[in-house]
Amino acid sequence: MIQLYNFPGGIHPPENKELSNPGQLITLPLPEELIIPLGQHIGAPSEAVVKKGDQVSKGQLIAKAIGSRSADLHAPTSGVIADVSDQQVAHASGLKETCITLHADGKDTWHADITPANPEQLSDDEVRQRIYAAGIIGMGGAGFPSNAKLATDKTIHTLLLNGVECEPYISADDTIMQVDSDGIVKGTRLLMRLLGQVKCIIAIEDNKPKAIATMQAATADDAAIEVVVIPTKYPSGGEKQLIQNLTGKQVPKGGIPADLGILCVNVATVNAIHDAVYLGRPSIDRITTVTGKGVNKPGNYRILVGTKVDFILNHCEMDASANKVVLGGPMMGFQLPSIQVPLVKTSNCLLVPGVDEFPAADAAMACIRCGQCEVVCPAQLLPQELYWLAKSDAFEKIEQYNLMDCIECGACAYVCPSQIPLVQHYRYAKGVIRHKAQEAKQAEHAKLRFEAREQRLIDEQNAKEERRKARAAAAAAAQAAKRANQANGDDPIAAAKARVAAKQQAAKAQATDSNPEPAAEPSHKELKTAAAIARTKLKKAQKAFADAAATDHPDTDKLQVTVNELTQRSAAAAEALAKFESQLGVDPEAIKAAQVEWAKANAKVRKLTKLAPEDDATEAVHMEYQQTLDAAQKDLQQAESHLQSLKNPTEESS
Repeated sequence: MIQLYNFPGGIHPPENKELSNPGQLITLPLPEELIIPLGQHIGAPSEAVVKKGDQVSKGQLIAKAIGSRSADLHAPTSGVIADVSDQQVAHASGLKETCITLHADGKDTWHADITPANPEQLSDDEVRQRIYAAGIIGMGGAGFPSNAKLATDKTIHTLLLNGVECEPYISADDTIMQVDSDGIVKGTRLLMRLLGQVKCIIAIEDNKPKAIATMQAATADDAAIEVVVIPTKYPSGGEKQLIQNLTGKQVPKGGIPADLGILCVNVATVNAIHDAVYLGRPSIDRITTVTGKGVNKPGNYRILVGTKVDFILNHCEMDASANKVVLGGPMMGFQLPSIQVPLVKTSNCLLVPGVDEFPAADAAMACIRCGQCEVVCPAQLLPQELYWLAKSDAFEKIEQYNLMDCIECGACAYVCPSQIPLVQHYRYAKGVIRHKAQEAKQAEHAKLRFEAREQRLIDEQNAKEERRKARAAAAAAAQAAKRANQANGDDPIAAAKARVAAKQQAAKAQATDSNPEPAAEPSHKELKTAAAIARTKLKKAQKAFADAAATDHPDTDKLQVTVNELTQRSAAAAEALAKFESQLGVDPEAIKAAQVEWAKANAKVRKLTKLAPEDDATEAVHMEYQQTLDAAQKDLQQAESHLQSLKNPTEESS
């Protein structure tokens, strides 16, 4: 026997668990349509791997997990995928999520891959893989993927099975402990094996005598498993409250039970692990309590995941006078905005209260600061202060009052004489805080990505510039060395003068006494080419000199000499060209103007060519177009003649 402790606060609301006949399990008929939401758990939603029109078998994978905090989804029965689209889900706000709609074929045929196994013949990794592939999540309400919980890197010495089920009306865990204690015990031993043969505690409230007796009988021959009965008090089933109840220790702020060496798992989750490993069956159904005076057939039903609430309530003969349906219990559940929504893996209760069972709440009144909410708070918070801060949107200050430690058990609202919906204010503030934190995280991530990209671009540009300067300096040094080694290298100006001299000599040789020819004049084109080449070489040398000077290249002085030489040569070439053009009477500015006029005339002709009229145009249109085109072509010829005359004045004069 272990020593029991107590946790602060807590309440004792009416239990009303007998309404649903705990221990009697009823199987709900197969519905014609199932709607399976992709987001049924904490973490990333699953990703559909089927499409409209696909034929699927029972237990077949229809959506795969995305990341470590996600879970696979499987077809609850055989049939045809009717749609993959956004549909309304079980949420207080009535929001929509992506869902897979399955039309059952009535055959309920299992997939061929669903096969049993003997765990003793499986390795630990194979056991873990079967748990992961079954898509099992925490079925006590939080929906944390079981494979992620089992993957903890912390040392676990105690496996804690939560069979407390402290919330009023709900008896799903009570029922499963009575009808399948063998599966729970076998699943427990599998987890103990994976965790390293730790000890196990199965905690059950003392208001479940049949479940206690059944589990004690099932574990009688196993000294490592102990069934511990705890006093009934709400919310003793909360993870942190249960640990404090059994060990006297508190989970650290912001921590998890694994920080204390404890792994807490719901009994329904352990039973699902047994089915996955021993039978190969994925998580496609669960036991759900349907209760309240608003239904004529309350009970605990085995329901397929994706079954719509209206189908369930029709089978349970919902009273026509019932005006609301609560998903979950009266303390932590919420009223459904519509009954045309599906149940998921975490749906443990449908509560349909009678008209006189949950009387309409009076309008909230002002807080009288009685302090009752503080007395019953199991997390030892200051609910009234949290209420005022949430109401005034003081989100930064409310975090200092440890709002995120609130487990939303509803004990404070239950005892509030002013009937203030305190939990709703806390949920609102939590939602805003989480949203702001997510926005800040995304902004920081975007900032880091932007800065990394900018730095990468700068580094690439700097590296590119360094490579270019190195190539330029090397090329300049090579050219300088080449010129130094070839003192008599080719000089475009000297070559042009040599060609002019050769022509003059040839002209003298052909001269006759009767018709003397003047000395051959230098070629205008050759002098223009020589001047252009000299300018180009000078520019390249100047650029190479600048790059070499910037990097302190050893050939900088040689490049300076080269630049000086090329400057003189370029000036000489330009002077020779100017002198020659002056003798010919060539006006460079007039040539430029004539080139502009020729370009305009040429453009006009090309444009008119594209605007030719269609063949079915009138004769008058064709004549007008031809006249315009002829005039433009004439202007082009005149502009071209004028340009040539300016370029070759000697030919025109001759």
